[in-house]
Amino acid sequence: MAKPFKSLFNFDCFFVSKKKKKKKMMMCPGLLRLSDSNVLQNFWKTLISDQYFKVKHYNYAKNNKKILIARLISGADISYYCSSLSSSQPLQNLCCPSNHKPCNYIILCCCDGLALLWCRGDHLLWNPSTNESVQLPNHEITSLFGSTYGLGYDSISDDYKILRVEHMGNRPGLPSKILALKSGSWRKIGNHSRGFHNNIVPSKSSLPFVRGAFHWLGKDNLPKYNIMISFNISNELYGEISLPEEICNISNVNYVRCAVLEGMLCAYCKGREAGLDTFKLWVMKDYGVKESCTKLFTIRKTHIFLVTPIYMFADGEVLLIYQEDCFYRDFRTSKGPYEPLPSNRTLLQGCVYTESLISPKLLI
Repeated sequence: MAKPFKSLFNFDCFFVSKKKKKKKMMMCPGLLRLSDSNVLQNFWKTLISDQYFKVKHYNYAKNNKKILIARLISGADISYYCSSLSSSQPLQNLCCPSNHKPCNYIILCCCDGLALLWCRGDHLLWNPSTNESVQLPNHEITSLFGSTYGLGYDSISDDYKILRVEHMGNRPGLPSKILALKSGSWRKIGNHSRGFHNNIVPSKSSLPFVRGAFHWLGKDNLPKYNIMISFNISNELYGEISLPEEICNISNVNYVRCAVLEGMLCAYCKGREAGLDTFKLWVMKDYGVKESCTKLFTIRKTHIFLVTPIYMFADGEVLLIYQEDCFYRDFRTSKGPYEPLPSNRTLLQGCVYTESLISPKLLI
């Protein structure tokens, strides 16, 4: 089994100085590649467990977002890769989550460098930077069909929480569930009166997490989405955010969903206009203010099967997981293919994350 510290050879790290009784962090790119001695191993094990070091490393890594990619390799086995979104680097092949082989877990969502994985009813919390993972409690529903997950950090209770909501069309009346990692068990919670409507294959989307709350789109008995629902994970209260008329009046669509880009809530849809498949994306620049919603762009093609926005670059361009048919999926922006990430017919998922040294085993 690969030891967690070995993954540090894959990214830049820090050197700690305690001059003048104050810790200082100095960047030492590639320092870990210099030696593999037991002394250095023990030094780094101690260093990466230091809370000050963890915070400094995370703050540094926030400026270097990475993308976690899952690809189908053979049968049900999945391979995992990562790549920087701020510099041109080749895809880096990642090891399977520790103690879990063969690799057949799909990615549900990411938060603070942690990835929530799922396979046949089993839930796994994985840090792809350290390759450390831990098995999470399961619940009686083993199928993923009709369910969507979200992972977020509750700053009030200092705990990570997972929310699972059920699509009302598939399981009417089935309650949502929440797992606080420190509690060690899933707990049922009451559903919002408008319910949850998910027209996308569950593993292709997750619940956007903004300002301590998960979000999704809701609707009345009308076939139109007219509200964004929030669920605060600290007080477990629901809220509602009004949407502009342009979104509420959308018709002839296959799906309407929401996401988060650079901390801003977004709404997007795919439909049919003037004989062409059409994808539209709006961003809410001021949280909760419908008047701040602005349409970023529209894509019109002969065939569009599924589009999911996952990241906004500094210049405003948006990285999309783009699927023209039932099988072929790749990365692109509104301008065209995203060259740094090559197309691949075996692409399953892509999730943007920040490298961290958080130990999943210390969270439960």
